[in-house]
Amino acid sequence: MRFSELVVKLCAALLFSLALPGAHATDASSKESQWVEAAPAGAVQWFEQGQVARVGGLFDESLQLFRKAAALGSSAALSAIGDLYQSGLAVAQSAREALLWYRKAAATGDAEGQARLGLALVRHGTAAELKTGLALIRQSVAAGSAYGQYALGYLHLHGKGVPRDEDLAYSLLNAASGRGEVAAQSLLGQMYLDGKGVQKHSAMALELLSEAARSGDAQAQSRLGAMFAEGWGVERNEHEAAYWFERAGERGNLDGQTRLAVLLLDGEQVRTDPLKAIELLRQAATAGHALAQFHLALCFLQGRGVPQDPTQGQSLLRQLAKAGLPEASSYLKEHSL
Repeated sequence: MRFSELVVKLCAALLFSLALPGAHATDASSKESQWVEAAPAGAVQWFEQGQVARVGGLFDESLQLFRKAAALGSSAALSAIGDLYQSGLAVAQSAREALLWYRKAAATGDAEGQARLGLALVRHGTAAELKTGLALIRQSVAAGSAYGQYALGYLHLHGKGVPRDEDLAYSLLNAASGRGEVAAQSLLGQMYLDGKGVQKHSAMALELLSEAARSGDAQAQSRLGAMFAEGWGVERNEHEAAYWFERAGERGNLDGQTRLAVLLLDGEQVRTDPLKAIELLRQAATAGHALAQFHLALCFLQGRGVPQDPTQGQSLLRQLAKAGLPEASSYLKEHSL
C-alpha cells in the first residue's frame, strides 16, 4: 500500500474511531454498526463522514452514512446516494435508482440536486425529459450551482442537447473547477491532456487531474495513471500508474482496470502477474469493455495467463473488428489473420 493511500485510510478510520465510544470492542461483526450509530449527530456530520469514507474507498460505510444524513434532511446526501447508484459503488449500478435519488434531492429545492437530476435526464431520458433536464441545469446555474456549471459545460463540449461550443464549455468548466467542483476539474484536466477545446498543456492537465484524482474521481484517476504510464508531461512511472489505475478500477472504471491489466502483462518497472491480469481483463470484458476484450483475445492467441487458443483469439478479434475497434482491425491486417 502506498504511503498516500495509507494516510487516506488512516484518516478515515481515525475520524470514525473518535466518534466511537466502543472503538476497541473485539466483536468484529458489530464494529461497523457501532461506529455508524455512534457518529456525531446531525445531517452535516453524517454527510461529511460519508464523504471521507467515499474518498477513502470505504463505499459501504459511505452509503450507510449518507443514508443517515438523508434521513435527517440532507439534500447533499440524497445526491451522494444517487452518485453511488450511478457508479455502482456499494450497490448494484442502476441509472433508474440514481434518478430516484436525484429526484428526491431536486424536490428539496437544492440546486446541486437539480443539476444532477438534469444531467441524468439529458443522458438517459426521453426527448421530453431532455428538455426538462436542460431546464433544470440552467435553473441550477442561475442559482449558483457549481455542478450545474459543470453539467452545462459538459453538454456544450459534446453538443448534447445544446449547440456544441467549446469556448463556452471551457468558460463554464473553468468557473466550476475554480470553485472546487471535482467533476469539472476532471473534465478540464482531460481537455488539457487531449488538447480538446484548449491547447494541450501537460502541466495544467497534471494539476487538475491530480486534484480530482485525490478527491476520488475515477476518470481522473484513470487518465492520471495514463500520464504516468506513457510519460505524458511527467517522468514515466509504472508504479504510480498502477496505483492510479487500481484506484480507478476500484471505483468501477473499466478503462483503468484494463490498463492495470496491461501493465501486469507487459510492465517493465512493475512485477508482472499474468493470472491477475487475466482476472481483471475477464471482468472488464464481461462488462463490455472493447479494449479489455481485445487484450484478452491477444492472451488467447499468445497463451499468456490462459491456455493458448488461437481459434478463440482470432474469432474474438474478428468480432471486435466488425464492431469497429481499430486496434483489432490493425492487428488482423498486420498479422495477416
